[in-house]
Parts: sequence; C-alpha cells; structure tokens
Amino acid sequence: MKSNKKKKNKQKFSTLKALLKADREKEIEQYGKQVSMRPSKVHKSKKDYDRKRNRAIEKDIDND
Repeated sequence: MKSNKKKKNKQKFSTLKALLKADREKEIEQYGKQVSMRPSKVHKSKKDYDRKRNRAIEKDIDND
C-alpha cells in the first residue's frame, strides 16, 4: 500500500516539475528571460522594528 502511494506521489511530482520547466522555457522564448522571477521589493510592515527608519524619523524631527 505504501509503495503505491509513494509511486503516485513521485509521478505527480515529476509531472508538475515537467510542467514548470515547460512554462519556464516558453517564457524564456517569448521574453528572452524569466519574467516571473524578477527581483522585486517586499512590502515591509510599519509595525516591525526598523532601526534605520526610526533614526531617519528622529533626524527629520530634530531638523524641523
């Protein structure tokens, strides 16, 4: 029973991997590079502690 599940999972994984590779190759053909893997900035939460931002705010307050 276990071996059948493992085989099915391997088959699913290999088909998914093949689909992803085909999509990637198609994208490279169309645009000359991978568009979906473009580096982009991640939105930073304002609630997170950020020493650099806090210092900049303090400098602005001192300069006013």
